[in-house]
Amino acid sequence: YFIRLNGVRWHGCPYCSKEFKKPSDLVRHIRIHTHEKPYKCKQCFRAFAVKSTLTAHMKIHTGERPYKCLQCSKGFASSGVLKAHIRTHSGLKAFKCLLCDTTFTTSGSLRRHMTTHSNIRPYMCSICDKSFKKSSHLKQHVRSHTGEKPYRCNLCGRSFVSAGQHVRSHTGEKPYRCNLCGRSFVSAGVLKSHLNTHTGEKPYKCDECEKCFTVKSTLDCHIKTHSGERPFKCPLCDKAFNQKSALQVHRVKHTGEKPYRCEVCPISFTQKSNMKLHMKRSHGYLPSSNKLIGMCGASSVLSVPHQLMFTDQNAFKIMRNK
Repeated sequence: YFIRLNGVRWHGCPYCSKEFKKPSDLVRHIRIHTHEKPYKCKQCFRAFAVKSTLTAHMKIHTGERPYKCLQCSKGFASSGVLKAHIRTHSGLKAFKCLLCDTTFTTSGSLRRHMTTHSNIRPYMCSICDKSFKKSSHLKQHVRSHTGEKPYRCNLCGRSFVSAGQHVRSHTGEKPYRCNLCGRSFVSAGVLKSHLNTHTGEKPYKCDECEKCFTVKSTLDCHIKTHSGERPFKCPLCDKAFNQKSALQVHRVKHTGEKPYRCEVCPISFTQKSNMKLHMKRSHGYLPSSNKLIGMCGASSVLSVPHQLMFTDQNAFKIMRNK
């Protein structure tokens, strides 16, 4: 319907009370109610209600990032994403959750957060019985059944089911930093899992035995102990393993390689865990850190003179000069 007000013709939405001057604006708005998304990406599953959003999305596949941040020189595919990024510099968090008072820099972050207050998972997989809170998560999950990997890395040629953090494996960038221990990570998801190691929270529960884990990948590996699945096969013998890391540990038995060397003395080990245990017991030192374990029971960043009261002086001179 339309109404005329002060000589201006307004077009009214049949679903809500909003009105628009342009019929094209009304058409785009109605798609919010009907969920119609006529603009489909030819390289992945995604579809959009507005053509300009599809155009911005295509830059994810091409790698084009024409919108640059003047403060840190990062590039973005659209002006909207750039505007949201600029707020991370200013610290402005204008979008507030009405349920828990948490604030966010973007409306999208707020919408994603709101799903944490609800257990509703409306997006069901037609192949298995899994359900998801977001349509994007469902689309990504479906690719685990179809084997489709629409996102190709321009640097190494590998393909992936999602346009995630793989490119950072080339650049070494780790923008997500833990405020508790200073470690940095390639993605917000990995940082979130890491924080569980500080809080002791174990949100990932096994349906078979009710064991809980801090990280989802650990749960995924654990589930294979129930199913008996051993997808990682040794090419040198007939043994198979349920974890990739277990296969890597096994392979050094064939090669005789000892890749993990003590940072204090020349002893090497086949497993990283054995090297860490050796350094802690023999040298009172945690590898790849400045933390010394006091033989007197102290546990902090200790001064070298204090530590030399209990350990070999020459060993620590070597270590501190490395």
